[in-house]
Amino acid sequence: EDDWYIVDYAEDDNKDGIPPFAFVYYIGNNDAWRGYGGAVVYTRDAKLPESLRPRLRAAAEKVHGWDFDKDFMVTDNTCGTLSKGEALVLREKFAGKVAIQTEEQLQAQATMAARMATNGVKAQKIFFENELGQAEKAVESLEKGAQAFEKELVKDVVGVEKEIVKDISGVEKAVEKEVGEIFSGGGSKKR
Repeated sequence: EDDWYIVDYAEDDNKDGIPPFAFVYYIGNNDAWRGYGGAVVYTRDAKLPESLRPRLRAAAEKVHGWDFDKDFMVTDNTCGTLSKGEALVLREKFAGKVAIQTEEQLQAQATMAARMATNGVKAQKIFFENELGQAEKAVESLEKGAQAFEKELVKDVVGVEKEIVKDISGVEKAVEKEVGEIFSGGGSKKR
C-alpha cells in the first residue's frame, strides 16, 4: 500500500520557461517494511537541469522541511563511452555467460533423461505385478518417448555446439581486431 504525491511539476512549454518535470513524494507500508518513503524527480534530461534547482528546493521544504541540497542525491544518468579495453572485457564476460548458459541447458536435458529412465523402472514394476498388457503399453510409449527425446537431444547438442563455435569465433575475431588496434595505436593502416 503506497501513497504517491506530486509535490511540484511543470508541463511542456510552461510560462516559467523551465524544462518539464515532476517531483514525486511517496510513502507506504508492505509486509517487509513499515513506513518506507522517498522522493524522486522525473525529467526528460539525462542530467538534472540546474534551472530546476530553485523550484525543487522550495518544494522539498514544503514536504517535511527537507533541504534539497543536503537530503537528496542527484544521480547522473548519462551514458559514458567505453574504452577499447573496457569493451573487450565486457565481450569476454558475455562469451563466458553464453558458455555457462549452454552448459545449464545441457544439464537440464540430462535431468530429463534421468527422469525418463525412472519411468522405465516404474514400467518394470508394473510388469512384475502381473499387469503385462499395461506394462507393454508403457514400455512402447517409453521407447517412443526415449527415441524422440534422443533425436531431439542430439539435434539440440549439435545446434548448441554450432552456436558456441560461431559465438566464440565472432568474439575471437573482435578481440583480435581490438587487441591489434590497441597495440597499433588506434588502427591498422596499410603502408
